[in-house]
Amino acid sequence: MKNPRLPQRFTSSIQRYFRRFRAGRIQQDPRHVRHPIENELATNFDRSQEWHHHSAPHLLASLCDLYGSDKGSCGAVVTPYPWPAHTYVDLYAQLFDHCRSNVKLVFECGIGSTDPSVPYNMGESGKPGASLRVWRDYFPNADVIGADLDETVLFEEPRIRTFQVDQTSPTSVTAMWQAVGRRDFDVMIDDGLHEPAGALTLFEHSIDLLAPHGIYVIEDVHPEHLRTYSTHFASLNYRASIVILRRTPGELEWNNLVLIRKPWDGAHTVP
Repeated sequence: MKNPRLPQRFTSSIQRYFRRFRAGRIQQDPRHVRHPIENELATNFDRSQEWHHHSAPHLLASLCDLYGSDKGSCGAVVTPYPWPAHTYVDLYAQLFDHCRSNVKLVFECGIGSTDPSVPYNMGESGKPGASLRVWRDYFPNADVIGADLDETVLFEEPRIRTFQVDQTSPTSVTAMWQAVGRRDFDVMIDDGLHEPAGALTLFEHSIDLLAPHGIYVIEDVHPEHLRTYSTHFASLNYRASIVILRRTPGELEWNNLVLIRKPWDGAHTVP
């Protein structure tokens, strides 16, 4: 049987695309051009992913709008922060929607200080604890542990406890975990200082508390820091991935993450 003919308007679209590609117009579009650092990262990480911005409403985005978290937004509300919302929740929904009832323990560093003297604060109109409340509602069976440098934003609510920590200090991080008294976290998120020194100190003194099949996330990774993380994790026995979330017009910015998982155990070894 002969293959059916494609509609003329479809084949014409393909021809127009390749004419533009040969003329260089497609390559010059920033949405189609890979930054040189992305090719380098792809060699050091297990995989390199690109998730494009979209405004499709889902539970996580709605909860961010409800509580004032900048991890995502449905785009239909006035936010308490002056910058565009991140698009992390689009990725988190992909990772957790199917198993959110099974998540039992969540940790996040970075409650959201409103003190202008605290590095990477949320501004005076910020909502401290917003993302912790998002996680509590999104993971219906989870306890949520939060931590922050600013003691004035610590609070306690049903299924939420918070602790003070200086994530640049190994001593402070260790003392915090002793006070928490929990381990085997399903999800651990660093939304704290957004700098490699503090992020890697927190990681190195927290990763042992991650559950065997849990996931550790470093948020708000600036392009200038991607190479630092690439070099660091290339020499370690973890499954690390860079996630680049582009937003219009396609430039790299503070909208990237590093995902880390523990090495596969023997149960996953292929004979």
